[in-house]
Amino acid sequence: MVMRLSYLFLLPALALALRLAHGAETVQLATYYEYVPWFVPGQPSAGLNARLAGKLNSLSGGRYHFESVYIPRRRLDVLLQNGKVAIVVPWVHPRFFDDPGRTRYLWTGALMNDESLVVSPRAAPLEYNGPDSLRGKRFGAPSGHRFPDLDPLIAAGEITRVDVPQIKNALQMIVSNRRLDFTIVDRSTLDALRNDAFMDPALLHVASRPRTASYERGILVPLDQPELYRFLQGAVDALRREHNWLAPHKRLPDKRAVTADK
Repeated sequence: MVMRLSYLFLLPALALALRLAHGAETVQLATYYEYVPWFVPGQPSAGLNARLAGKLNSLSGGRYHFESVYIPRRRLDVLLQNGKVAIVVPWVHPRFFDDPGRTRYLWTGALMNDESLVVSPRAAPLEYNGPDSLRGKRFGAPSGHRFPDLDPLIAAGEITRVDVPQIKNALQMIVSNRRLDFTIVDRSTLDALRNDAFMDPALLHVASRPRTASYERGILVPLDQPELYRFLQGAVDALRREHNWLAPHKRLPDKRAVTADK
């Protein structure tokens, strides 16, 4: 009996040893947000995506190794469609990936809540009253990002979309009073950018009505990864109980200059 009990206690350790012997499965934790608070170019350990990768690695017990990576949106769509790389996408909502019924992908619970805001120059402020209130305006948007509520008006030429490399570029153009009437920014990103040297919040106007109600940011998991999904769902539940893991860390200066005309 004693030997049997000792064997049972050793089973978890043996399982972990076997996992380590075979090597952890590498999973790309891919974000298409190349800006704070999600990702800091040139500083792979900074940003919420890298912090999440570290948390998931600690929780996985050697089973998975999550790598924080930036992948442009169009490239990310191709990788998800091909299914040849182990990849998951955090910080997203089903409507970002045309999956309102949650049938194309598996979706974890929320990592955090957010909301989408309409931001314009203080010198020419816009109030948002639905997509029609933006007719005739020039809209700065990161290349590859989708806006289902605005896309029909953009396709009809009633809103002029100006693609920019990052949301930071659009905000820079707005504070400089250059060529844009508005942009769409999530509150989490706007809060993270308020202390950047390029941006004077006094020159920005945030519409009193958000573009969206509060929404959840979770993790997209391909349908053919049910075991990985189960781990991630449990990890998200654990992180939700750790209330301060998303608290801002001291941010390092951005080493890469970004210009509005890049």
